[in-house]
Amino acid sequence: MARSFRTTLIALLASLALAGTAQAAGGNYVIEGGSPEAQETVRAALSASSFDFNRVPTQITIKISRCGCAGARPGVIVLDEAVLTDASLGSTYSWGIIQHEYAHQIDYFLFQESDRAAVRRTLGGKDWCYEVARLGHDDHGCERFADVFSWAFWPAKRNVLRADAKAIAPRMTPKQLRAFVNRLLAA
Repeated sequence: MARSFRTTLIALLASLALAGTAQAAGGNYVIEGGSPEAQETVRAALSASSFDFNRVPTQITIKISRCGCAGARPGVIVLDEAVLTDASLGSTYSWGIIQHEYAHQIDYFLFQESDRAAVRRTLGGKDWCYEVARLGHDDHGCERFADVFSWAFWPAKRNVLRADAKAIAPRMTPKQLRAFVNRLLAA
């Protein structure tokens, strides 16, 4: 009994240490598919962010499959099982990616055209979101926003999008980026 309690306590403390210091809510979502491990990775990633995903006014469906992909459309996020569970990548590797894809939901459900224009003025981009064919991922304002969003609200060294966000907004700290996003959402 004491050994089981000690093991449980150690596991709980380890999970709290990995989660970071976020105090925000994970959002209103359902997960379709994926192993229990992959589903837990999604929950942990959203809980690690300091953004309150409950601000998105609709339930989001997060689909996990072996697709070799990640993406989002209004109300739906698609994630690859292998990326979520590949131990060789580390337990938090996919967290930035998950938060990035959820950032697209912020665009779809909370942004106005004026917000998108403000993001492009601040972060750049050759179009907003795939209106121009054959542009690279980082040439789209929506992708630049999602990269920076992930870094701003989970500024951990292990965030896979850290380098991308710093390249997009080299003069802005995560605190400044959070303030920028929160100003847009308050307007």
